[in-house]
Amino acid sequence: MGWIEAAVIGVVIILSLVQIPLDVRTRTLSRRATLFATIAVLLALAVETISSESVRRLSLAAVMTLLVGVAYFLLHRLSTYALGFGDVLLVIPLTLAVAHRGVESMLYWQLLAACTGTLHAVVMRVWRRESSIPFGPHLLLAALAVLVASV
Repeated sequence: MGWIEAAVIGVVIILSLVQIPLDVRTRTLSRRATLFATIAVLLALAVETISSESVRRLSLAAVMTLLVGVAYFLLHRLSTYALGFGDVLLVIPLTLAVAHRGVESMLYWQLLAACTGTLHAVVMRVWRRESSIPFGPHLLLAALAVLVASV
């Protein structure tokens, strides 16, 4: 594992340590932490692009980030109760980090987050009769799992 991969995984770990407890307790996410993570991931990927002249990977990550960001924003607009704006912002640094690994990693990340989120929702519905769950932890932990597995 190179230092760029380690830096990106480190950013996702720190973001997880900040966001997961916050989302579980308050059902909100820190926009400031998400912004700092986005900047940190962009800087790491820019340094890698400059040093390896691999513009294609960064371009793909940027396009995927745009597509996933728009999709999550549309889901948020359709139902603000189902998906909060914090989740929309959270997918930006996570998509940059995961998409940089490739399109397959994106699919695994989204599938893992959706499956664990669904399982969590079903358990909470049956166990506590809750109608919603915080989705941020699922996005963060699934991204971290995919990033670590792809190294």
